[in-house]
Amino acid sequence: MGSRAFDMLVALVQRQGQVVSRRELMAAAWSGLSVEDSNVRVQMAHLRRDLGCGVNGERYIASVAGRGYCFVAQVDVREPFELTAALANPPLAEEKPVASNVGRNPTERQTSSRLPIRQKKALGRDESLTELIASVEERRLVTVVGPGGVGKTTLALLLAESNDSFDAVQFVDLGVIDDGALVVGLVASTLGVRVPSNEPIRDIVSRLETQRSLLILDNCEHVIDATARLIDSVLERSPSTHILATSIEALRIAGEAVYLLRPLGTPPNTGRLTAKHALAWPSVELFMQRAADGGHVAALLDEQAASVAAICRRLDGNPLAIELVASRVAIYGLEGIADLLDKQVVLRWRGDRNAVARHQTVEALLDWSYVLLSPTSQTVLDRLSVFAGEFSLESAATIVCDDDIDVADIAEAVGDLVDKSMLTSLIGSPNTAHLRLRDTVRSYAVAKLSMSSDADQVRRRHAVYFLNYLKMSCLESDGGSSLREADLGGVRAALEWAFSDTGDLRLAAEICSFSVAPLLNLFQLEECRKWCKRALATLPSELDGSELQLSLIEGLAIASYFGGKNDGEVEEAIRRGLELSYSLGDHRREMHFLAGLSLICLDAANFRCCLESSERFASKAAMVGGAREMATAGWMLGTAHHLMGDQAAAESTYATSFNIASTFQPAGLGYFEAYHKLMAKIAKARVAWLRGSPELALKQAEGVINESSDDAASLCISLLLGTPMFLFSGQLRKADSFISELNELTSRAQLAAYHEAGLTLRGQLMLMSGDIAASVGILRSMLQPIRSSRFNSLVFCTLRALAEGLVELGEHDEAIAVLEMALAQSEKSGGTYLLPEFMRLKAQVLSSRLRPDYRSAEKLLHEASDLASRNSSFAWELRISISRLRLQESQGRRTDPHNVDHLRQIVNRFDRGFETPDLRAAALYLRALPSEAIAS
Repeated sequence: MGSRAFDMLVALVQRQGQVVSRRELMAAAWSGLSVEDSNVRVQMAHLRRDLGCGVNGERYIASVAGRGYCFVAQVDVREPFELTAALANPPLAEEKPVASNVGRNPTERQTSSRLPIRQKKALGRDESLTELIASVEERRLVTVVGPGGVGKTTLALLLAESNDSFDAVQFVDLGVIDDGALVVGLVASTLGVRVPSNEPIRDIVSRLETQRSLLILDNCEHVIDATARLIDSVLERSPSTHILATSIEALRIAGEAVYLLRPLGTPPNTGRLTAKHALAWPSVELFMQRAADGGHVAALLDEQAASVAAICRRLDGNPLAIELVASRVAIYGLEGIADLLDKQVVLRWRGDRNAVARHQTVEALLDWSYVLLSPTSQTVLDRLSVFAGEFSLESAATIVCDDDIDVADIAEAVGDLVDKSMLTSLIGSPNTAHLRLRDTVRSYAVAKLSMSSDADQVRRRHAVYFLNYLKMSCLESDGGSSLREADLGGVRAALEWAFSDTGDLRLAAEICSFSVAPLLNLFQLEECRKWCKRALATLPSELDGSELQLSLIEGLAIASYFGGKNDGEVEEAIRRGLELSYSLGDHRREMHFLAGLSLICLDAANFRCCLESSERFASKAAMVGGAREMATAGWMLGTAHHLMGDQAAAESTYATSFNIASTFQPAGLGYFEAYHKLMAKIAKARVAWLRGSPELALKQAEGVINESSDDAASLCISLLLGTPMFLFSGQLRKADSFISELNELTSRAQLAAYHEAGLTLRGQLMLMSGDIAASVGILRSMLQPIRSSRFNSLVFCTLRALAEGLVELGEHDEAIAVLEMALAQSEKSGGTYLLPEFMRLKAQVLSSRLRPDYRSAEKLLHEASDLASRNSSFAWELRISISRLRLQESQGRRTDPHNVDHLRQIVNRFDRGFETPDLRAAALYLRALPSEAIAS
């Protein structure tokens, strides 16, 4: 399988079941290159053929019209082979005879005495070498084109050593001269033409045409015109001669076949990466090998894999740059290397002192390419360095143009930079060409721009451009943002300059304000929080009390809340926002902040405060709101009623609010309001479960979970609040699946705030599965982290499960302490839907101790039953009724007929067709009762 098809296969398998776009496949298989869509189709056809798609009905890769491709076969994830062991003990390989030497004395083949040191191997270049050998044999002129340091010379030398189709191979390094007039003389001298002649080209041809020859001309770019003239003459006069040239740009003469040498493959930034998977990429393997050569003795660890991959990507997969940087790992460490990359120090690190001067540092390598540019192209390159990501020719013109450089100059310079492999042309929309500077080139050009007198003018134009771009994006998306993730680098660069000592703080605040929506939409919460805090801290005095300040406060509140901050920052921002929005008469934002305040109270388990803020929202909505605001008020009030225990009020309020919501489109909800809607949808299912409709509840809960699958944070909340219903209903396998999905999601840094809450669910599952001791251990350890997280409201579920586990283990004293804590917290919170269950569990502990207190237990169960009945919590009332009957049995007393009748009445309130463990226990209990109790 070809490497490009294999790269595409890896990208598809890593996202099994998801659609991978053509652009993403191009990035995986043609990193840094501009290729046509047809390349993907061709490689996909090869890949399907190699996999056997369609053979015996097997289906591996599906096409999704207009979107891309999806790997649809089952994927089993296993540990790959031990790469280190495989490298230490390689399998013995057969010696492959050289086909062209058969029947011929190997000593007859001639190579230039000037051929550099014999090349053994180049990582990641096996396929390139095979393709190049075939191309050189088929075409008389092949030019290997690529940026400096990518390995053009190495590949040419490998070909010289391994290709035996030619009788003679001559290698000429044009890098040793700096004048095109010397090209012919150097080639003649290398070929052994010693006698001066008036026609040196004729003598060169005479020497070459005596046998089938391959002439390798290395490093042609700085003398490209003279080299092109020489090659044209040689090819015309010597039909048996083939020429391989290497250059930063193509020669552009008749008969030339260009071979683009791409950088070494780097792991894509697609999430978690293990050391073994990272080492399968040639850039990472080269990095670690050169690090070891430089004295770094430690093996690559899993937690370091992503950092090394990121370094290799930032070095553009350039082998020379990777070697130079990796050689310093032993001195600075991986973290130090990454930091020094930011400071551009690595550009000046020296490499092999025996290498040619231009290969001894990355800076020297780039100097070699830079001096080949015209003064205008140099200026354009320097100014383009302000772009941190992709950009269009139109945007480049906005920033680069001035009195001395016009649009035509820019177009010509961009073409020159693309030709010389310093600028990459990317695949964009049909009408727009996207461009991108390689990271190492950009770092180099940033330093050049910093030394120019117009640096701040260029950076200001760049910042203003992105401000206008953000404004237009908000207008086009009706207040949201259509900004692409690829544009974020430009926004960051604009903000960094605007906040700098030579920047403009007002401009910074404006850019930050318009950046809030795209940063939030792309889930860049910490970055949004950072910029908003910085803008508010440095806000010019004339903007104090302005709409702009209010938008920054709102962005800070949203980013901090959804980013899991629990240090008072969210509440402070919300209260500041409430005051300012009220003073400005901004009713829309005032209600949004009230929705946020309600969430803060909810998370803190202050349900009384949650209800108060929800009532304030409802009052404001009744005065100035419409259907959207009234529906939101219903969602907020319904959730408050549910959490405080009044399930009938919650059910009624939810029914009204969701009926109102059916009259308008969901777009237009603020972040806090949309979160309330999600909470209401999952809490509505919990209310149905409590009120005797378990089958409907589980169906609704699973529907909400499925609807949330496109948004990681929403999915976390749906899983956190929905999974307990599956546990209580005995659906342990499905609950296990949901908990595993939640734990996988929360392993991401951006969702770490949900992690402890997810672990408590694992403890509850272990309790339901019978692993009591392990469950209690987990729940004990999670109690404090849950209290200190933003999900303090979930402490009730944790306390309930912990108390039940302790009862099972016979740890009655600790169980009582846990339940007392839960009851005290409930009173402080204004109530909880779990209160009847806490009372039932406490009664169970009191009746099962060595000295049982049956009277207190009976009293508690009676009070719990009354509370559950008032709250319309049939699920708890059912449990309490069973506990009352069992308590009578444990005392050896006759079963009270009234209790039996009460149990039967409760069971009859439940929807038929689905049985929970509690319903099954009730049915068994009723069947096992003495006949006289039933008769009574």
